[in-house]
Amino acid sequence: MSPVTVLITFYSCCGETEKLALAAAVGAVQARAHIRLRRLPDGGAAESMNATEDCIATLQRMHKEYVPPTESDFASADALIFAASARTGLAPPEWSRCFGMLEKLHAEGKLEGKVAATLSLGSDAPLAERLLRLGLIVAPPPREEDSVARATNQGRRVAAIARATRLSAH
Repeated sequence: MSPVTVLITFYSCCGETEKLALAAAVGAVQARAHIRLRRLPDGGAAESMNATEDCIATLQRMHKEYVPPTESDFASADALIFAASARTGLAPPEWSRCFGMLEKLHAEGKLEGKVAATLSLGSDAPLAERLLRLGLIVAPPPREEDSVARATNQGRRVAAIARATRLSAH
């Protein structure tokens, strides 16, 4: 059986949320999953913030290194991990476009049986609630205090759950 694919979608302006996404990717790879890292495109929040020079440099680097997620990315992945900033949460237009794609895929039945998880420097509850409404199997967050360790563990856990879900479906 081919490895599971974990899509990690995040929005980050200064790199803190990117660190969580990268840690989750490491965990998924440790669990022998293929990964795709996708950064949501900017929709105004990044331009309107008063950023430091380091933050601006990080944002410019991320523009070069990441592409936005597509419907095909979501439809073909076995598991979805979403990383949201504690500062912006799910409010920015970046997330509304993403959830628009997910709602369309949900209506078409293309999210059925997929595992999902959240990563945040704040509360995971609002994001997890939205994922549940899309019919996704939402993995509970690990208990580690350190956010990077928690993200790595979540990546491993999501890959393992996705593999088990795929095996039980066949």
